[in-house]
Amino acid sequence: MKRCLWVVPKGIFPVRDGARVANQALLKSVRPHFNEMDIMIFNEEDSDELHISHYNKDFNPTNVYFFKRPSYKNILKKLFFLSINFVKAPHLPVTTGYFHTDKMKKEVRQVLKHRKYDLIVFDGIHPYTAFMDMKEFKNIPVAYRAHNVEGDLWSTAASKTGNKIVQNLLLWQGKKMLDLEANLINRSERTWNIAEEDLKRYKELLNGDDKKLIYIPVGLEFKRSTSEKLVSKNDRIKLLFLGKMDWAPNKDGLKWFLEDVWPHVDSEKLELQIVGSGDSSWGTELFKQPGIKFIGFAKDLDAVYANCDFSVIPIRYGSGTRIKVIESISKGVPIISTDMGVQGSGLKDFFHAETKEEWVKVLSILDRAHGQKMAQAAFIELEKMYSPDSIGEKAFSSVKI
Repeated sequence: MKRCLWVVPKGIFPVRDGARVANQALLKSVRPHFNEMDIMIFNEEDSDELHISHYNKDFNPTNVYFFKRPSYKNILKKLFFLSINFVKAPHLPVTTGYFHTDKMKKEVRQVLKHRKYDLIVFDGIHPYTAFMDMKEFKNIPVAYRAHNVEGDLWSTAASKTGNKIVQNLLLWQGKKMLDLEANLINRSERTWNIAEEDLKRYKELLNGDDKKLIYIPVGLEFKRSTSEKLVSKNDRIKLLFLGKMDWAPNKDGLKWFLEDVWPHVDSEKLELQIVGSGDSSWGTELFKQPGIKFIGFAKDLDAVYANCDFSVIPIRYGSGTRIKVIESISKGVPIISTDMGVQGSGLKDFFHAETKEEWVKVLSILDRAHGQKMAQAAFIELEKMYSPDSIGEKAFSSVKI
């Protein structure tokens, strides 16, 4: 019997950001290798359970467990909750406090007492803290799906603040996160790294010991479009920024782009559509600039991609693979990006810009026909790299169960 428990830190549906795309893609490609598959979701929204039909359709799970983790909109209540959890577990990063509450641990323990697993996959690090000290968990083989080097995100954020107190707090939490990552990697049979750069970074953290590390990229279906967009010469070229609005690298990159680049482009010729979930209140005034159309969460991403000419990715820091890169190319949409924006994807065929001046120049000479040639080359380039079937087989065969 091959029985797997797949653990995710939030509901997968609706698939509305890169992390969820990655969760869905690998789980779907690995599922055929197991006789039974249970999915455990530390859901952040009450509506997550309404999407059970999507879980059944995509993954054919044996069981789906929805565990509602704490959520606080009031900042004072949130700080109080995290402070209490820090006192209880000072060795853990403060952001894991939502996952290792007594209630969460009790629910996890009940599952492990009644279901015996050949493998537990942590598709994200935070839920691991609800399991790590549990005797029922001690001898179960584990795989870790690493989306980013989480600790490095904290240290990068620290480098971008001028406040010494905040900087030291971020570095302190980043160190705790790196310690937690090392703990999980050492506990795991394999760590499936979503980006080769992250694999190299983990190798550094483990003093060169890479026996437990393996590169498992995101597997996505590449389908050639048979329809052509109907546009006239006078139609504005439509740019798309897609990403979770409150993820720090997205927020940093888009805010910089809107403040430093967009005021210098011709908004009579260009339109920027901004799509993504998460708190976008920081950009309320910036989104009012001419030529910007803020959409927010969009249920149908196929329609979003079909309605744009280029994807823009002005990301300046972060780790992991930019899922939006692979997704955009799989939809036949060319990309304008920084080097950091395409990191981990293997993409070579894209329009490159780093500085304000480079972005303004690239945006001033955009041409749809040239863009489509670039997109076609990129499609061929990435299609072979991200075959879901081969990626699922590679991930499964890397663990001994």
